[in-house]
Parts: sequence; structure tokens; C-alpha cells
Amino acid sequence: MDRLGAAVFRSLKGFVEVAKFDNNIYFYIARARALMPWAWWRLVRSAAGLRRAWATAVVARRAVVARTAVIAFFAVGTGLVAVLISTAPAPAPVLAHLGGDGRSPLLAEVQGAAVVAAVKSRAGLGIKPRGVIVVSASARELYDDFRRIGYRLEDVRRGAGAVPRVFVKAMPKDIGKVSSIATRKAVFIKTMLPLVLRTNEEIGAIRAKVLGLTAREAKGQALAPAERSWLAAQYGRFGVSQNDRAGLLLRVDVIPPSLALAQGAEESGWGSSRFALEGRALFGQRTYAEAPGIIPINRAAGSSFKIKVFGHLLEGVRSYAQNLNTHAAYARFRALRARMRAEAGGPHGLDAYRLVDALKSYSARGADYVETIKSIIRVNDLRALDGARLSRVLGGVEKPDPA
Repeated sequence: MDRLGAAVFRSLKGFVEVAKFDNNIYFYIARARALMPWAWWRLVRSAAGLRRAWATAVVARRAVVARTAVIAFFAVGTGLVAVLISTAPAPAPVLAHLGGDGRSPLLAEVQGAAVVAAVKSRAGLGIKPRGVIVVSASARELYDDFRRIGYRLEDVRRGAGAVPRVFVKAMPKDIGKVSSIATRKAVFIKTMLPLVLRTNEEIGAIRAKVLGLTAREAKGQALAPAERSWLAAQYGRFGVSQNDRAGLLLRVDVIPPSLALAQGAEESGWGSSRFALEGRALFGQRTYAEAPGIIPINRAAGSSFKIKVFGHLLEGVRSYAQNLNTHAAYARFRALRARMRAEAGGPHGLDAYRLVDALKSYSARGADYVETIKSIIRVNDLRALDGARLSRVLGGVEKPDPA
């Protein structure tokens, strides 16, 4: 997008320079006429060569006027696009289309009011939907933006609408100052749900590929070198011994959205904690490495841990899922999840209420922590969101096909 903008600018600049040159030619001829005595000018003009020069200048002037009009319309149109794409005011929500694995946003800034149009135009071009990253100036603006694109939790709960591919980069700084508790919770849940679903989508894709390669091997089909290399990388990523397919599938599995939402709400104070606002950390994950982190104010003397920080919220949700899927402390959680999947024949049978019982070690509060998470799930009707899915179109809210 930035390369296209630069090319358009260079082209427009070239047109302007030519127009300025043509205008200067005519300007100097007209100025010479004004400076010369009238009689002398008529005498000079009578010469055949200068007469032709004068006629050429007049034609050039008319051409310049016509060309300038075209350039003016082109410049106005380009300017309007530039205002929408590259000069949106700082307080407005900023969108950046995700590419690749969604970690490196490409430049494509659009004002919040143009979200739906931009999303629909790209979806219409057949571009594979990834999503948009949103940076909002305030919780109120984010709440209004969600409402404008038709993102309604009540629709998602009853299966009447998909969750838009809108990924908020950071929690609004003023979310803790929102006076309405219902509004604050709605902003948090609407912000978190697409992130959790996106993370589960990525995990599900890995699981599906592992199952596909395993099925091919079971039929006696040899895997390509690139496929064997990819599998080896997954074993390393999830901390499983090479060729332990059962162990890998035990760890490569989704997290129920209701569980992730409830834990994120509890750990971050519904997105208002210092760790959430400064480090995009919603789950209070600790780190003992030399990597950047936030030191808790009430950290016990002699402790060296920090709260892990992230570049954006999606990165933090990915890390949370990876933590539950790989840390030794959550082996019971993974085993219970596998039993639920086997009993139900798929991920839709995962019950966050039962799974949270296996997460007593997540917090020093133990059983009290588990009861708190269950209460958050129950009071906020979060289990109704476990069947949510991301829209198949980029950014906008997708309505289900009529039966």
C-alpha cells in the first residue's frame, strides 16, 4: 500500500511539474507583451514566425487549462483517499491489515468510520481473510466502533452472528474509568473473544495438519521432507518427544473461550490492571528470564520474577494458550480435556466448568481461584460464547446462511 501511494505521488508530481512548465512558457510570452509598447508589439507580432509562435502559445495555454482541470480532479480524489488511508488523525481508531501469521501488520491505516467499507472491498477481491488490528483512543470509541459494525454479543450467544475479525492491539487506557460496569465488561469481552478464537483457529489448523499427516502415514504413504521437517518443529515447539503423536495431540488443542475470558477478566481486572495497560498482559504470566517484564509493586523480597510483556494482546493470548498446553503444572488439565474430547467426539464437548477444576495450580489461591473463575463464567453467561466462531469475511460481522 505504501509503495502504491509513493508511485501515485511521483506520477502526480510529474504531471504538476509539466503543467508548471507549460504555464511558465505562456506566462513569459504574456509578460513580454505587457512590457512592450503596444505599437511595437503589433509590429513584431506581424512577422510570420512570431505569429505562429503566438498561435502555438495560445493552443498550449488551452491545453494547460484542460490538463490542469484533469490534474485538479485527480489530485482531489487522490487527496481524499490519502486522508482516509494515510493521514487519519491520531485519536481515531487505526486499522492495519494482518499478513502472514498475523504478527507483522502491513501499513493500511483507515479511519474507524471506513472500517466496514474497507473490509468489504478487500473481502470482495477474494483476499484470504486474516483480520484487522485496531488501536482505539478510548473505551467509549471502541464500544461505539463495535456497535457500528454490528458486533453484538447477544447475537453471538444465540448463534445468530459470527465474531468479526477485528483484533484490538492494546486495551484502551481509560477502560478502568468507564463508569458503567456493563459497558466495561462488554468492551473487554468483545475485545478478547476474537483474540481467543483466532488463537484457537491457529491451534486447530496445526492439529488438523498433524492428524492429516498421521492418517497418510497410517495408509503407508511417505511424507515429503518438508512435511517431516514441519512435524519435527511441532514436537520441539510443544515439548514432546519426536514421533510421539499421541503426546503431541494431547498438547495441540484449543482452549474453551469461556475459560480464557474468565481467567483474563480475573487476572487483569477486566482489562484495567497495570500489567494489561502497560504490557498487554491479560493473564499475569510470570517470567524469570532477562527479557523485558514488569516488576510487581508488591513482589516479595528476594523474588526475581517479572510479569511478561507483549507487543500486542494477541501475542499474550497465544502465550497463555501455549502455557496451558505445555507447562508441566497443567498436565491434569490437558488429560481431562482429551477425555472430554473423546467422549463428545470433538472440541464442542469441552466444558470450562469442569476444566477449571484442573487449574488449581494456576494461582496461589488454589480452590478459591477456581471458584472465582466459575463465578465469572456463570454470572456473565460466558459458556454461551463457547460455540462462537470467527467470521469468514475480513473484519465485518457475518450473518449465518438462512436454513
